[in-house]
Amino acid sequence: MTTDRTRAVAIQLNPKMAEAYVGRGDVSRLKGNLDDAFPDYDQAIQLNPKLAEAYEGRSEVYRIKGNLDHAMADYNQAIQLNPKMAKAYVGRANAAK
Repeated sequence: MTTDRTRAVAIQLNPKMAEAYVGRGDVSRLKGNLDDAFPDYDQAIQLNPKLAEAYEGRSEVYRIKGNLDHAMADYNQAIQLNPKMAKAYVGRANAAK
């Protein structure tokens, strides 16, 4: 299992690895540290604007914080980039409730 420290080391070794920022953002989000997750998702998107996982992760943070317009925009972007990403459809449905 990849740890927080492993992700931090991955980012230190290759600060242009967008997937490592998504992973660290996911860990922060799942721990409830929503404000810590945003910069990682934003950095991942800046490094790789075609990385659907970054938009999906950030959309979850937006949804949890109640910013449903931004959540829907990011879910839609994730779906556009990866139409097979089931969790983006589920998240979008939850945000639409």
